[in-house]
Amino acid sequence: MAGERRYNVKIFSWGASRYGADAQLVGEELEEIERNSIITPEHVVEYAERHKDSELYKCFEWDDTEAAKRWRLNQARLIITSIKIEIKEEPKKTQRVYVNIKDKDTEARTFKSINEVLKNDEEYQQLIEKAKKDIISCKERYENLLEKEDLKEIIFEIYREI
Repeated sequence: MAGERRYNVKIFSWGASRYGADAQLVGEELEEIERNSIITPEHVVEYAERHKDSELYKCFEWDDTEAAKRWRLNQARLIITSIKIEIKEEPKKTQRVYVNIKDKDTEARTFKSINEVLKNDEEYQQLIEKAKKDIISCKERYENLLEKEDLKEIIFEIYREI
């Protein structure tokens, strides 16, 4: 297979998210699940429930009241970031209404109308930096899976569409 890579020593680490658990042990536990079946969210949760001493168990909120609250907050984030507005000048083109930025006074993450962010140079620069990080993250996510030339062609194809 083109671009096949084999790893003799597997060293697991967390991406952007942190879960209060050792990534190496979690990775090994996920491999164990994969050896016994397929990896699905349901299988991961079932494994963690059955193995309360596992690293995977540490990754989940087991208090149902707290988990429900966190889930609703996550749903609220998804609602805020999913709402789009149709651009009248360009039929069938939409854009996000709200973006996530850091408030300069409180340092807290907040959502703000894209129109307001575009009026503020500091917030606009945050948006540019976020775009750069997203592109780099995407590149890193796929560079081990795709031939470098294929990845470059995909990037240039997207660039030409912009």
